[in-house]
Amino acid sequence: MNRFIKVTAFAFVGLFFLFIVLLIDLSPTVSKNAHVQVENAENVSTLIGQLRKSFRNRYQSQQIDISYSQAESLLGFTQRALPNVSSELKLAALNAKIMVSYQLPSYFFSSYVNFSIKVVQDSRLNVESVSIGSVTIPGGWALKWAEALANSYTNSEVASKAIQLVAKTEISPNQVIVSLNPLDSLLRELKNIKTSGDGNEMQLLKIKTAHYLRVLDSLPSPDALNVQNKDVQQNKDTSLSYYLHKVMLEAKAMSAKDPQGNSNSATLENEAAIMALAIYAGHRRFSTLFGDLSFAVDPIPTVRQKPVLANRQDLSLHFIFSAAIKLLSEQGISVAVGEFKELMDRGKGGSGYSFIDLAADMAGANFAALAVDPRTAEKIQDIMSSGANEFLFFPSIEGLDEGMDKSKFRQKYTNIESKEYLKVVEEIEKRMGELPIGVMSNL
Repeated sequence: MNRFIKVTAFAFVGLFFLFIVLLIDLSPTVSKNAHVQVENAENVSTLIGQLRKSFRNRYQSQQIDISYSQAESLLGFTQRALPNVSSELKLAALNAKIMVSYQLPSYFFSSYVNFSIKVVQDSRLNVESVSIGSVTIPGGWALKWAEALANSYTNSEVASKAIQLVAKTEISPNQVIVSLNPLDSLLRELKNIKTSGDGNEMQLLKIKTAHYLRVLDSLPSPDALNVQNKDVQQNKDTSLSYYLHKVMLEAKAMSAKDPQGNSNSATLENEAAIMALAIYAGHRRFSTLFGDLSFAVDPIPTVRQKPVLANRQDLSLHFIFSAAIKLLSEQGISVAVGEFKELMDRGKGGSGYSFIDLAADMAGANFAALAVDPRTAEKIQDIMSSGANEFLFFPSIEGLDEGMDKSKFRQKYTNIESKEYLKVVEEIEKRMGELPIGVMSNL
């Protein structure tokens, strides 16, 4: 018996080391700089236009043209959002290869997982092979496993519908053309997704989000109030601080009423309050990310006139969108989304790169991060409950450049990893750190 246990233990140790040798590498196969990849980010605007058109014409077949430059820009965005991931696309006649290097956490020393996916031109989605480290498996097997896992995790047929969506792929050294069947079936299936985040906790979050939507909808119009705080009304526009103050007041009251004394109550209330504000003062489509809220609030209420930050509606939207994205992802991703959007705006017809917009993105992501952190959730409630004041949570935008086209941006800042660029980002972070809510970032 002891001999069997020893042999089994040695076998497991052997398999573990074999796993290390075959799948983990000491160096990355991809080492591209993100700032090089996103250099032509403004070209992605055309691709986004195609995607929007395909959603509008969901009952018709579509064709999506993706240039090499557009694909590289999106991969660069991924690296900005996920610094441990580097990726590269290689296009050739009739095939495309996506290569990815993932740097493992520091306790694995300096090691990487390198994998690649090769897709060949066909009248369907044809994955020829998938490689992980030194191991290569047939693409058909890998695609079936990925399909089964995704369907199982989401408790839906969403992966199958997505694969069936591809009617044809045409690949050349300069672009990939994907012909799609009508999107309607996939979009319908997306509504059926149920992940591990669903259940009682998600249902409670929905109920609370609906509650804060009703709170926002019942607020008296600032125009009807005898408002003494000049920050609530600026040039006849309503500051976002008015709505944020009201929902955080309610969040504080709701947290205090928790009969169980649950330490997570403040984080849950804050999350629901911010998501309700994103729906109410940002865009009602955020409600679709939560699923159907009509059981608690119908129709979904929205503000008649968008609020402002620093007297600008666009900054209010940047702030609240980034806060919502943070709650739905990771803080780095929401900041990267804002940065990438500014890079896109450098092109012809765009508003130009704006550090002011980026400051609003960073402030929104930072606010949401602090609001759902158990260490700072209650303190955020205390600060925001003190009054409707932008200077509690929104940094000064004085002296920050905006409206820069690609030429002007290059001339002054070179790229998004230059010392000049990073100096401005550090200045924005410094200004956020000086805010009343900013001192909590160091806790």
